[in-house]
Amino acid sequence: MNTPQNQGLRLPHAPSSPPSDAAAATAAQAAADVRSTEAEKPVAGGAHSGKPGVLERLKAARPGMAALDTSSVAPPAGLDDGGKAGNGEPEHRAATDSADSAVRLQEPSTPAATRAATDSADSAVRPQEPATPAATRAAARAAAAGAATARTAARGAATASRAVRDAGNTSGKFVRRGASATTANVRSWDPDRVRQVAVSLAAIACIGGSAAGVGAFGGASISDAAGGILAPDATLLAPASRAFTIWSVIYAGLILFTLYQWLPSQRAGKRQRRLGWVVASSMLLNVAWILSVQASMLSLSLGVILLLLGVLLYALRILNRTRPRSRWEGLLVDVPLGLYLGWVIVAAAANIASVATAGRADLFGWGGLVWALVGLAAVTLGTMMVCMTDRGRLSVAFAACWGLTWIAVERFFGEPTAPVVAFAAAFAVFLVLVSAGSRRHQVDHNYRRWTRAQQDATREPLDLLATREPDDADR
Repeated sequence: MNTPQNQGLRLPHAPSSPPSDAAAATAAQAAADVRSTEAEKPVAGGAHSGKPGVLERLKAARPGMAALDTSSVAPPAGLDDGGKAGNGEPEHRAATDSADSAVRLQEPSTPAATRAATDSADSAVRPQEPATPAATRAAARAAAAGAATARTAARGAATASRAVRDAGNTSGKFVRRGASATTANVRSWDPDRVRQVAVSLAAIACIGGSAAGVGAFGGASISDAAGGILAPDATLLAPASRAFTIWSVIYAGLILFTLYQWLPSQRAGKRQRRLGWVVASSMLLNVAWILSVQASMLSLSLGVILLLLGVLLYALRILNRTRPRSRWEGLLVDVPLGLYLGWVIVAAAANIASVATAGRADLFGWGGLVWALVGLAAVTLGTMMVCMTDRGRLSVAFAACWGLTWIAVERFFGEPTAPVVAFAAAFAVFLVLVSAGSRRHQVDHNYRRWTRAQQDATREPLDLLATREPDDADR
């Protein structure tokens, strides 16, 4: 069989990925070794020359390759232990495969490192491809399309901004016009009519609050609320339960006042204009006091009832400065408000005693009995001062005496028993009635004297020294 002719040196097969610089250098060294081997090898089929093979020379050139396990890399077919080929073509293929194996052995062990080295070598070996005119035109068209899209978006944003601004301006105009119209409408309202409606609504709320105070809506009554601190046996200044029936008379009087202020003659009256809002405030404060007591907020209830007392005193001041124009006006306006004020004076004292008892307060260490007497003295003096205003406020005196009388009864026959407090309350009743009666008598007496003086001023004076002419009968 003929021996195949030597076809020349073959370069190693191209790696699957671009080699790195170190791999390229190793491949070049392997190719040089192959060429030197071609120059030095004997004729095909001859004896071994005794020189080291390709793999040994590669290992000598790359000391790192000596540590690799060469047993895992099988020698190419056609090479003997010395790296010598048996014949021509297999010998060249063996040398080429050896160089290719040497190149492959230099690749990184991890995929990430392999990809990094491949990319670096690719960028170093292969030059940048020049952009074609078609690609340039496509890029220009894409840039122009992007710019057009951006301009369209900017125009849309500007349009939306103008629309929002116009909507804001329009809504602002509508709001201003609505506010102006509302203000003009409110200003066009009749203030007297508004006052009458406010008083009526306050009266309705006051009646509803009184129903809640007696437990009509399922809540606790005033005597049972807040742990029974306002019960008749809670403090020395608490009146008996029957004393609270005066609220029925007071509420009836407030209803009559509300109805009376709707009369055409009272709609624009000076007295009603000054009293209307004050009375409405007092009725709302009464509701607030009931709700605060039922909520066990004693401190708040004390503040509310003191404020209510101040409002009613201001109403009394208005009554004293504006005289009633008729007896009906005095009966339907002055009397209900006087009863309201007289009872609130006693109720405020009882509320202060309840708050002090709940807080276990004992100022100066005087004890509850002494402080009860002090409270009665304050109630008596305050009521006397009120009753001695104007012509003598008998309605205030009657309401206050009603409360003081039931305090005396409760301290005589109820618990806790305190005869001293009972006697003091009875004496207070006497003082209040005397002061109110004396003031009324004094004012009425002065009024009768003034009336007589007016009559005398208009009467012709008598001439006692003038001689009387004889009449026809004497002749």
